[in-house]
Amino acid sequence: MWTSLCPQGCNECRMIGTETETSSSHTFMLSFLFVNLAVGVLGADHYSRDDFPVDFLFGSGTSAYQVEGAANEDGRTPSIWDTFAHAGHGGNGDVACDGYHKYKEDVRLMVETGLDAYRFSISWSRLLPNGRGPVNPKGLQYYNNLINELISNGRP
Repeated sequence: MWTSLCPQGCNECRMIGTETETSSSHTFMLSFLFVNLAVGVLGADHYSRDDFPVDFLFGSGTSAYQVEGAANEDGRTPSIWDTFAHAGHGGNGDVACDGYHKYKEDVRLMVETGLDAYRFSISWSRLLPNGRGPVNPKGLQYYNNLINELISNGRP
């Protein structure tokens, strides 16, 4: 009891009053697409280190503002990012991932994950709180401790 083409102009789909009935070919096509999607996701290629050149380095990188936290500790002064974030532009890095206090745990996780390299940025407002002048000894000690922890765990 088909009366007209559907609004999309499909030859397989006909309207009865205000309801649309889908033909068996549409049902088959949708089922086919969902099965392909499921197989594609579940059967995705799995990679291992063996799939990469022997000199390939697996690593990670972080931004000081996004991981350190401790925004108001040990002589660190507000950075331009602190000012921007606290002006109502979303979250802020006051605590972040608390890497300032958890750097040993972070390095341990890097080792357990099997990372070969780590790139990190320096919070200049932690190292040089006034932008110029004397270096903040506690900021310098933090980066020294982080580097020593990386080296002691075989990470360059």
